Amino acid sequence: MTKLNIRNCARCKKIFVPTSGEKICPDCRAEDLELEERVKAYVRDHPGITVNQLIEGSGAPRNLVWRMIQQGQFENSGLKDAKYPCANCGKIITRGTYCSDCMAKLKQNAQKFAAAMNSKRKAKEESTSNKTFSESMYDALDNSRNR
Repeated sequence: MTKLNIRNCARCKKIFVPTSGEKICPDCRAEDLELEERVKAYVRDHPGITVNQLIEGSGAPRNLVWRMIQQGQFENSGLKDAKYPCANCGKIITRGTYCSDCMAKLKQNAQKFAAAMNSKRKAKEESTSNKTFSESMYDALDNSRNR
């Protein structure tokens, strides 16, 4: 029997079938896209405005405008004050969630973690490959009993 994946829209609470993890229904997403286009047009028509002027003038929700800024949709538009703090260190940035320094540290830590996991896996493989067949069978039985 196939499980039907349905969800309530986070905004309007209407039931819909998400195609790739969406949290809002297609109707609400279409409204968002229309609103985003209206915001972009407002920025084009009013060069040099501030973020607060954009929010007030376009009538768009503050969180939508800031999400668009974080996605880098206004990088070369002349929008003033489109700066916010890095989520980790607080350094002022204009795109993304983290500054370049924090992203580099995050990448470095992820690489260290991956290397540690690989060496742990290799050590486990080596320890099991040195055992005789009967030792491996006893280990398998012990593991199944401990569950």
